[in-house]
Amino acid sequence: MAAGDPHPYIKPLHPVQIEGFRKMTVAQKVSKIWSMRESAIGLRMAGLRMRHPDWSEEKVEYEARRWALYAST
Repeated sequence: MAAGDPHPYIKPLHPVQIEGFRKMTVAQKVSKIWSMRESAIGLRMAGLRMRHPDWSEEKVEYEARRWALYAST
């Protein structure tokens, strides 16, 4: 893979998807991003529950949201 190539598992967006994103308002884009973030946290919580069945729900949510906060750093 050459430098600058996208990750091999990430497919480029289809032109129809690009056009859809261009037509969205900023508020719609923020809403979409927030929804994806919450979905990722929910998936992380499910994984944490499986790996740590002894953790309280509060601990699971705390750790999932902490992960989301620092996921890009």
